[in-house]
Amino acid sequence: MKTDRAASELEVRAAAALRALLEQVSAVKLRELKHEPPARGHAAEIVARIDVFGHSHTLACEVNSDLSPSKVRASLKKMQDCAAHLAGQTTPVLIAPYFSPEAQALCKESRTGFLDLQGNARLTVGEVFIGKRSLQQHSAA
Repeated sequence: MKTDRAASELEVRAAAALRALLEQVSAVKLRELKHEPPARGHAAEIVARIDVFGHSHTLACEVNSDLSPSKVRASLKKMQDCAAHLAGQTTPVLIAPYFSPEAQALCKESRTGFLDLQGNARLTVGEVFIGKRSLQQHSAA
């Protein structure tokens, strides 16, 4: 079972990875990045408010360390519901230590962005598409 400290450390690393990814795209301006405890039925743990070519957009992110296919499907459903309850243009994003090719495909099919701590990402925000693929091999350690 994941401890609160381990969960917190993963969220800090996830927020840093998200910030680094967004800072690589000149069309995206990060206005606010904050941690939010999940509210009733809402999955967002990290909320990023950004401007894309001058248009406001929100990234509602869930950080998860368990990415079995069933857990990915459940998280994707929860993220879609969360994004539907937030005002304005909102993109759900799942962040994890690693996404298998199968998990990446599930995210793509559900139109949910993903970012992993291995350097892989896929995110569509307004008119901007961000895609990164790491050449690192995932270790099971």
